[in-house]
Amino acid sequence: MKKLAALFVVALLCSVVLPAAGGRAILNLYGTGLKVAQNNFTEQLRRDKAYFEVKAAVSFSGNLYLWASHGYFPMRDSWKDWDSKGSFDPDLNVDRKLGKRIIAGGCGAYMGYFEPGQFAVRAEAGVCHVANDITTVSSYVADGETLRTLEARQRAFGGRASLAFTYGFFRSVFAELALGYTIAPSKTDGKSSNLGGVHLALGLGIQL
Repeated sequence: MKKLAALFVVALLCSVVLPAAGGRAILNLYGTGLKVAQNNFTEQLRRDKAYFEVKAAVSFSGNLYLWASHGYFPMRDSWKDWDSKGSFDPDLNVDRKLGKRIIAGGCGAYMGYFEPGQFAVRAEAGVCHVANDITTVSSYVADGETLRTLEARQRAFGGRASLAFTYGFFRSVFAELALGYTIAPSKTDGKSSNLGGVHLALGLGIQL
């Protein structure tokens, strides 16, 4: 699965870089907030997380363009009080760490200009690959002795769409606010979950 994901990324990045000499290229850096959907496999409830994301795009026909993005963030979910423990684990502390990686790419269209004092709107849709790497460590509350360590992985392909608003404020640099949704259905040990969710991104872009 890792090799497949790597080939997916390379193909998307090549689709952006190779035509760049003949089209308008844009690079973005975002601070992204993701409302992570409930994960039925890990029993993790819906929650909000922030991470960094980079995106590259290049126009290929009029106002149409290709884009590719990559985002990664670590998550930590620990049982720290008795109320959040299961009734069958009264003497255990469970510490869960999760690394999430989102790779996406597709097509988009824009209206407007990325020049200083000008507004533009971008609409994007494409495919994505979401990966969860989960490590769970169970230890005794009394002395901290580790009882067991479990590792699990979740992988899913899906779709991603967003609508972005930009405002140019200095030469070829512009600010952008984007709202979107990622759907990546995964079934692990018979339990179905959506590894994506709603995202809100705020960042800067530069037109090359």
